[in-house]
Amino acid sequence: MKKLVTLNSALLYIAAFLLTTIIHELAHAIVGAMNDSDPVMHHNYVEHLSPDHLTSGQQILIALAGPITSLIQGLIVGYLYLRSSRERLIDLFLLWLAVLGSTNFLGYLMTGPFFRSGDIGKVYDLADTPAWVQIALAITGAGMLLFIAYKLTEPFLRFSFDQAWVADGKSRKNFSFHILILPWIIGSVVVTLLYLPIVAIVSIIYSFTCDMVFIFPWQNAVNPVVEISRHTDPGKLFFMPFAFVVILAAVFRFVLAPGISI
Repeated sequence: MKKLVTLNSALLYIAAFLLTTIIHELAHAIVGAMNDSDPVMHHNYVEHLSPDHLTSGQQILIALAGPITSLIQGLIVGYLYLRSSRERLIDLFLLWLAVLGSTNFLGYLMTGPFFRSGDIGKVYDLADTPAWVQIALAITGAGMLLFIAYKLTEPFLRFSFDQAWVADGKSRKNFSFHILILPWIIGSVVVTLLYLPIVAIVSIIYSFTCDMVFIFPWQNAVNPVVEISRHTDPGKLFFMPFAFVVILAAVFRFVLAPGISI
């Protein structure tokens, strides 16, 4: 049954990651369209066919649209998760969606000084941002990522509905591995394949490097004591998560990869 928990969590991770990417790129495209850049939205980037007339300010707005939207996603969905039972399968999807929205923003903030092709890196170049400001923001982003990681241990453990899975430190760490680490590894492989061809290396590096913070809540799972969930659906086989991932993957590869005009 624990294997089904891993499968469900991996599917929800993939769905949340693809949805986060689509929303992120759509934000770039919409702001581009508002500034008459003739945007073509692809699966992991937006091509602007008429960029010559754009001012530096307009380019900054377009570049910031994606990360800011991801931050808003993280905050809104995080609020919805906190208002939920925090035990059902839909709540696990909300948790992944909130975390990935937040790490998307913080990841770009953290890598901005080092990857100039990324959204925040472009903003730094366009705004001629001082190096010390870039480094300060990168450190802030890294610190906030670590804070989120510190807070993630218990939320994932709460989806355990078998007392034996959280009876002691060793069992809690094992359950955290199945619901958090394995889904991240499996999901990252699938997402990377769906991202091909990768136009900007930062678009995939940030996800892997930032999501490495998941290692901390897994290792920290030996410490907290949690009550078991009243819901067993995270350990059941459902058609909907499969269907949702297939639909999102199809849109990602066959609609967005070729590109659509916004």
